[in-house]
Amino acid sequence: MIPKWLRKRENLFFIVTGLAEGILTALVLAAGKILDPSHPLTASLGLKIGIAAGCPEAVVFFAAEYARQRGELVRIEQQLNLTRHGRLASSRLGRTALLDSFGAALVSGTCAFGGACIPLIIAGLIPSVGWEAIGIALGCLAIFGSGIGYGTHSCKTCWAVALMLSGAVLAALGAWLRVV
Repeated sequence: MIPKWLRKRENLFFIVTGLAEGILTALVLAAGKILDPSHPLTASLGLKIGIAAGCPEAVVFFAAEYARQRGELVRIEQQLNLTRHGRLASSRLGRTALLDSFGAALVSGTCAFGGACIPLIIAGLIPSVGWEAIGIALGCLAIFGSGIGYGTHSCKTCWAVALMLSGAVLAALGAWLRVV
């Protein structure tokens, strides 16, 4: 049974964007380190990259969601021809928008953190060479893509392949940039 909060369309948006962004950020940031056999990937690096992906994600999604909800309140005020601007935003609706935005930021940031660090931690715990870490991250993207296809009643294979290809391109970019 899927929890009610997870089934809400708004939360699904933040979950999908957080997980995808987290995994893709991990591939860009860590690909250079992953492919360098002289410096093996560690679980602590996976946690650091998870934090580096999750914190900005939470800030961006708080700002975006709060601006979207406040913008809706302004639009409603204009449609109702209210003479004083900002009354809805300063009401209980404004406080609800603030709390909803914090919730969205928490969901998205947590998903980005998990999406970034889980594949890297798994790869860091396996004593091997780096290509396996990229394979694990691409596998996570494929599973995630299949889930998106299932949830949207669309081609699961198309979603899986599209996310894997985007991950492979970003891993190649990360290997070229060697950020970490």
